[in-house]
Amino acid sequence: MNLSLMLLLLFLMTALIIVLAVKIMIDKKDFRKLESQAEIKNLKLKEQHGKIKELEDDLKSKLKKARNIHQRMLPDKLAEPADYFISDYYQPAEYIGGDYYNVFKIDHGALDSFFDQYLLYFFDVSGHGIDSTLLSIFVNDSIENYFKLRHSPGEKISTSKLMNYIDQRYQNEGFPDDYLVCLFIAVLDKKKSTLNYSSGGFQYPIYKLDQEEQIKEINIGGLPISAALGALPDSREEQTLNFEKNNTLMLSTDGLLEQSNGQQQYFQQLQGILKKYKFLPAPFLKDLIRSDFYKFTNDSPGKDDITFLLVERPAGEIINCIFDQENNNAEAAEIKEFLDQNLWSEHPLLQTFKDIITDLLKNPEFKLKIKALNKQQLLMFSLENLNDKTGWDSILNYYPDLISIAEKDLNRSQNGEADISFNKKEIYFSHTASNNRMYLMLIKEDDLN
Repeated sequence: MNLSLMLLLLFLMTALIIVLAVKIMIDKKDFRKLESQAEIKNLKLKEQHGKIKELEDDLKSKLKKARNIHQRMLPDKLAEPADYFISDYYQPAEYIGGDYYNVFKIDHGALDSFFDQYLLYFFDVSGHGIDSTLLSIFVNDSIENYFKLRHSPGEKISTSKLMNYIDQRYQNEGFPDDYLVCLFIAVLDKKKSTLNYSSGGFQYPIYKLDQEEQIKEINIGGLPISAALGALPDSREEQTLNFEKNNTLMLSTDGLLEQSNGQQQYFQQLQGILKKYKFLPAPFLKDLIRSDFYKFTNDSPGKDDITFLLVERPAGEIINCIFDQENNNAEAAEIKEFLDQNLWSEHPLLQTFKDIITDLLKNPEFKLKIKALNKQQLLMFSLENLNDKTGWDSILNYYPDLISIAEKDLNRSQNGEADISFNKKEIYFSHTASNNRMYLMLIKEDDLN
């Protein structure tokens, strides 16, 4: 190889090395630039994630506050006529929901002695979240305002006119078209033994249980309240039900009845439960429906609020007493006489039952309201501590053999039994969600199912 060729090759190799070196330097520079850009993007992503987290936390905080508002808005306890039992159950969907309900005695002022009426209502606002809670507050305020501003003592209460008032007030507020209110309003008239009601928007019936006959489905129907529909005066007619002794009404928003387990909706199963256990007093029937529903859904909370009420007018003897330090002796004697007259001495749990009542009467901190129901099949006591809500734990701890409906249902399932059997070897207990009332039930017959 001559010298000139060698020099040319050397030159080309040197040039190639220089080009590669420059390329590497450029690539490193580009890499550092890309690396820097990636770091900037990561910082921006972290910043965005931080903002999203702040928004999520803020939303959760607002939802929690709205839920607390909604929970505080729900009645701590429902007004209950002396010869009725009213039991309620409510479970919100997600953080908060749009269901609400209440029962209160209608004030007729100086004419109260001529009237004995209670307003009962429940409603479901479409959607969930802060807006539905605010709309629930609006509907509830509208009902309360009607009785403050429009109702005069002694005046006949028309549930249809009350519906018109709420509807017109709703339209005046200009709520969005995509919201609607499903509403049921009823007046329970004790003197006439009737329930007058108007309804709008609910797809499913209410149920009337008669101990002597089959369960009756009552389709309540009617159009919901909505800006999209406009005001619909007098479109939700007033209907009347006779409400006699031995009758129980089950009222529910759609959330309970429309829930599906993939094979059927719960209303199809509920009818069988009501027929089979309609002998149970309202507080225990409520517990049984609750237990059966969550078994039906495999403990799923459901897509909608779960709300239902049971209004029972039982047959049998009922006494009402309030115990405090002033009237303890006289009232205690009445209760003990009631027990002696209505439970035979050989009943295996009579003494335990008496001991529970006696222990409560000895507690000086209790101002105890007792409602006792004596029926052919069973005896039930409603116990309400008017001074405190937390006095029942000591009873449950001291009498561990007291059994709840949920425990009975679990035992039935574990034993492979088709039905829950109730017998006189057990004392059954229940309590309200707010824990202000406790119920004790004693069966008089050998087996009841």
